[in-house]
Amino acid sequence: MSNQTSKPNFSQGWGIAGLITAMAVGAFLLAGYIKSSTYRHPTDQTAPGSSASHAPAAEASHDAAPAAEGAKH
Repeated sequence: MSNQTSKPNFSQGWGIAGLITAMAVGAFLLAGYIKSSTYRHPTDQTAPGSSASHAPAAEASHDAAPAAEGAKH
């Protein structure tokens, strides 16, 4: 018989898993910070271009083929 004791090996990539998890959490927090710093609601009066009026849609050309409604594929 041998006098060697069996030691379990618990360091099987936990450092890398922790690093990747920390990077994912950091990316999530950074994205949230950037969004909160730069996002403006479309009805925000301070948003650039919010006072510009929209032009009416261009009229459709009647030369084009009509859309096939209910067409079977």
